[in-house]
Amino acid sequence: MTIAPNRAVAALTPLVFAPAAGAISVWLAKHAPGVEINSGSLEAIFVTGATIALAKSGLWLKGWQDYEKREQLASHDAAALVAAPIGEPLVDPFDELDAEPDIDEDDLEAAFDDDLDDDDLDDLDLDDDDLEDDEMLAFDEERDGLSHASVQGV
Repeated sequence: MTIAPNRAVAALTPLVFAPAAGAISVWLAKHAPGVEINSGSLEAIFVTGATIALAKSGLWLKGWQDYEKREQLASHDAAALVAAPIGEPLVDPFDELDAEPDIDEDDLEAAFDDDLDDDDLDDLDLDDDDLEDDEMLAFDEERDGLSHASVQGV
């Protein structure tokens, strides 16, 4: 009977890996050449080393879960391919993207018709109440022949 790697990391990190990382950090701090550290700081160094080990194991477990999710999806897709009835073609979900669009040329020409009549413009609701103050200011400046740069003195 084997233990799954994710279970081993989850069980051994708080019992073995985090204390070992803390002890190694303290040993390195004590024996670093030219560095003098008081005993109160050694405790903080131990906690820091253990915290780093816990964070790295959490990151590894997150990656392992993502790996298992991808494997499960891949096996599910493979099972769906195997379970497909014989003789029926497999459907590619991207076939619709490759197909030519069904566009009527008359509709296309009508959509891009540049001929606007005065009647078309009269139907538009162009009240100034809908514009924001900044838009009105920009409109007034543009109408008066002033650019934004000339108002700022640039």
